[in-house]
Amino acid sequence: MDTILPCDESTEDAVLGAVIIYPEIYDEVALYFTDIEVFYQSKARMLWEKISLMIRRKEEVNLLSVAASITKDESSSGLTKYYVAQCTSDVGVKGMTHVHARRLFEKFLMRKVIVKSQDIKEKASNNDPAVYDLLTEAHTVFGELIEFRPSMAQDITDIISTTLSSMKRKDSLLITTGYKNLDYFSGGLTRGEITIVGGRPGHGKTTLLVNMLANVLEKGYRAVFFSRELPNSELLKKIICLESQELSYSLVRKNLFTDDDLARLDSAVSIIKKKYNKDKFLMFDNLKDFASSAAEVKKFKPDIIFDDYIQLIAYKGREEQRRLQIEKLVNDYKWLAKESNAVVVLASQLNRAIEHRHKTYIPQLSDLAESGAIEQVAENVFFTYYDYKVSGEKGKGKNCITISAGKVRYGETGVVDIGYDGGKCKIYNTEKEMTNELPF
Repeated sequence: MDTILPCDESTEDAVLGAVIIYPEIYDEVALYFTDIEVFYQSKARMLWEKISLMIRRKEEVNLLSVAASITKDESSSGLTKYYVAQCTSDVGVKGMTHVHARRLFEKFLMRKVIVKSQDIKEKASNNDPAVYDLLTEAHTVFGELIEFRPSMAQDITDIISTTLSSMKRKDSLLITTGYKNLDYFSGGLTRGEITIVGGRPGHGKTTLLVNMLANVLEKGYRAVFFSRELPNSELLKKIICLESQELSYSLVRKNLFTDDDLARLDSAVSIIKKKYNKDKFLMFDNLKDFASSAAEVKKFKPDIIFDDYIQLIAYKGREEQRRLQIEKLVNDYKWLAKESNAVVVLASQLNRAIEHRHKTYIPQLSDLAESGAIEQVAENVFFTYYDYKVSGEKGKGKNCITISAGKVRYGETGVVDIGYDGGKCKIYNTEKEMTNELPF
């Protein structure tokens, strides 16, 4: 006999009917339906997608307009005019709709727990190593479900105490990047939140991440770095050049060393072994999917997570469109940031629209690949722009990178120039600061 999974079809109908009658509450309840599987009935999923599309197109939503938009194929699949009318016949109190939506989301999480538990049992029985990935995924689902338990509610007194404590000890919540001009925008990077660093290839986004990594390790924080594009050996070459402050990255890549360079190399390696030791830092270039990465994070418990870059994470799920896959991955990272109380910094590629824009080549939010999915979840979005790569000597010069703060949820947006020495793989707070370090 098949097990009936937790669901509440009448509540699904009531929520859909309420949104049709009161479309102004759509944004409030949509927070619970980022995954269409929250709806158990297939006809309910179709109706929600239809309503969402009409709202995105800024069309009028009411019983007549929704019913009139139903196609023959949709009707034959269960989404009939009669069903729409039935949904609107008993919607209850308008102000309670978000409570009903929350209840549906809880049912959805319960279904996920049951399905994943069954999968874990099957794979564990067969000694399938994939069980570890499932355990990591299940851990996240369990965390989400626990948040819905009434017993987990916090007393306001406890919340005030925790908040005041974090306000008095800024380092407990904020992790500064080590660059005043960058920290100016948001005050630093906040635990439990996501920062995106976007840029075209060769515009310094990986170098910026490596410099931020060096700075946070210097302050005693723990960090992990997931390198999706570069092998660990190439990432380490950047770190060697940065820490040596003298070796040239182009020559290191070509294995061209003088006797003095070899001495500098030995000195840099000694620094790296101490500063980047396994108790403070882990780096991975062999983890393809999010679940494996999340498992390492939960074991190591870092203060800050770097991932270079989000579009190269392999996806395991039913969503076929890459946009939906990226949206799911970024949301998963958001939950991981909250669970682990860590800062998450994700590098992101840009789409090709920037190449056809003539007024400015400085990236904008719309230039993010899968921009809508990423922008919605991230608290901060910073862009790197290396004008020298575009304009040559006619532009700002080879020692200047522009940082554009496209989105700062709790701070200021704006544009600032910082110093850049590509040979040393080093970022400076200003170009003047870099010039002062050059030997004469």
